[in-house]
Amino acid sequence: MLPPEYGGRGTVGNYGEPGVSPHTPTTLPPELSWILTAPVIAGQTRMRLGKKQRDDRVSYPAGTERDLSRELPSKPAAVRLYSNAGYCNVLALDFDAKDRTPEQIADVAYDVFQAEALLDQSGAWFLTDHAHGGTHVYVLLEQPLPFLEARELVEAMAQRWATLDPSPHQSIARGCITVPGSAHKHGGHRSLTISERSLRERVNGLRTRPRAVRRLRLTFRDEILVVQAKRAAHAAAEPHSTPVVYEAGAGRVMGRKYLSLALEGDWAAYGYDSPSEARWAVLWSAMATGLSREDVAARMSDGRWAGLWALHTHRHDPWTTFTGDWTRMEPLFNASNNVPDNSVQTSDTSANSHTGGPSVHDTHGVIRTWRSLLHSVEAHEFPGARGWSRRLLLRAIAKQSHEIGSTLTATGVRGLSLATGMSPQTTAALLRELSTQNDPWITLTARAHGREAAAYELRIPDRYADAAETVRWIRGKAQALRPAFEQLGAPAALAYEAIEHGHGSSPVTIQNRTGLSRTAVTDALTTLAGWNLIDGDATAGYWLTSTDADLERLAERFGITHARATKIANYRAQRRIWWAYLDRHHIALHADDLAADKEVLALLDEMRLSDLAAPPPTLGILPIRAGVA
Repeated sequence: MLPPEYGGRGTVGNYGEPGVSPHTPTTLPPELSWILTAPVIAGQTRMRLGKKQRDDRVSYPAGTERDLSRELPSKPAAVRLYSNAGYCNVLALDFDAKDRTPEQIADVAYDVFQAEALLDQSGAWFLTDHAHGGTHVYVLLEQPLPFLEARELVEAMAQRWATLDPSPHQSIARGCITVPGSAHKHGGHRSLTISERSLRERVNGLRTRPRAVRRLRLTFRDEILVVQAKRAAHAAAEPHSTPVVYEAGAGRVMGRKYLSLALEGDWAAYGYDSPSEARWAVLWSAMATGLSREDVAARMSDGRWAGLWALHTHRHDPWTTFTGDWTRMEPLFNASNNVPDNSVQTSDTSANSHTGGPSVHDTHGVIRTWRSLLHSVEAHEFPGARGWSRRLLLRAIAKQSHEIGSTLTATGVRGLSLATGMSPQTTAALLRELSTQNDPWITLTARAHGREAAAYELRIPDRYADAAETVRWIRGKAQALRPAFEQLGAPAALAYEAIEHGHGSSPVTIQNRTGLSRTAVTDALTTLAGWNLIDGDATAGYWLTSTDADLERLAERFGITHARATKIANYRAQRRIWWAYLDRHHIALHADDLAADKEVLALLDEMRLSDLAAPPPTLGILPIRAGVA
């Protein structure tokens, strides 16, 4: 037999023995391949299910993530490659025949042949699977590799082999790959051609030693230099400004450069000479955003800032290093910076305005009655995921009504778009639709003019006037779209809210409450359970295991909090441009002319950016960000 130093592929039969041996390669059942290899390849016990796109591709969004299952999923499934600390157990090489033409399949076969020969020469242990012309090679590691080293090596390999896709190794948070046994989008499963005995030997302990990894890095030293130069050039072209944004649930937000370092830890790409310099830059930025030492430590612990943790791991005791850095930096920061005011400011993009009316207590009572009545009939009035965008917009208006203590609000299309996760154009179109219905829930009381946003007032429809007298107030505060559900999707938001309001006794109850199909409810419950937001089953019912704080942490992990803050900064810049435009043109037009020419006034109203809107989408389903396959 070949010595262990030979590496990856098993031999056919034993030397000097006729017939079939236990080492004879064979195509293993997908269930066996999955249960043996998935836990070994996964950097953490998490997986993502495939979601088919319109162009027939399959993505693996974070919304489908859940605990790794021993049972083989019926859909394509990808495991997370990196741990929360930013280490991988396997180098996953994805050789892809994108269009599956004979030429591309031949190119993949040639590159895989070269890769396997090189890995053998280096003394690496690996597994190889195949499906529909594509091939994955999994290099099993004795010592886990940190993110930057693994990413750099795989990107260097991709410089040599054109069919190798390095994307699974290019993100700690999103990096994932389908594993042996997983279902394939074109049918069938990823197949291992190896004997069961040889497979068990590999997964039970045969690993690539660090010296073999060093040989690989030496082999690809020229390609690694090219990769490092490209990363440095790309980072130099990126804008590094820090948006100073305040919003409830968002706060003051770090700039893209420092957030990228906190997420991925790629210090060399941003021109730092060492991890220590990059670490200090991230901590300094965190202090500038108002985060405490406990806030930063929590993000390092739960995987939100795996890159910052990776910047500490070159030291013997990372936590002692972090504490010492923070203790030394804090007095320096306080001495050289004015500590920012952490008070929350409104995120609306137009000036708030409302008229007087009943007392504050009575006004809030009217708003709560309106909310409770909508809650009781919205599944019928605006059914399913299609009606969800309308329901969200109405709730956002009610939430802002509570905040200002008036049933009349003028908060701007951009403020409402942030609260609902929809684009300003869709928000403006839905406002027109809802306010022009027969017997509507809101009415337009003043058109947008100059700096003043259009004003909308809550209205109890005449058809529900009697029901409003006896409706029971719902529990909890007014909510629009909580940011985490921009990623998890509308069905998950509907199911979560139904459980929150006591309608989680069974899937049928949730289905009746939300107006979703049974399949959509099942998928939504699986998604919520996968992120540990709910617990229970169809027999015992479902209940929440999370709070608003958990949802906020999840939104930050998805990157939604920072994306919202960036939108606010952009909206405020657009607002300043619009106000400057108004100021310039107000000087050129005399007040008498404006008063006399109503057509000019109407034209200025129509020129408001927030009123230039396209019709709402046909389905009205919230967009879901795709993950990385």
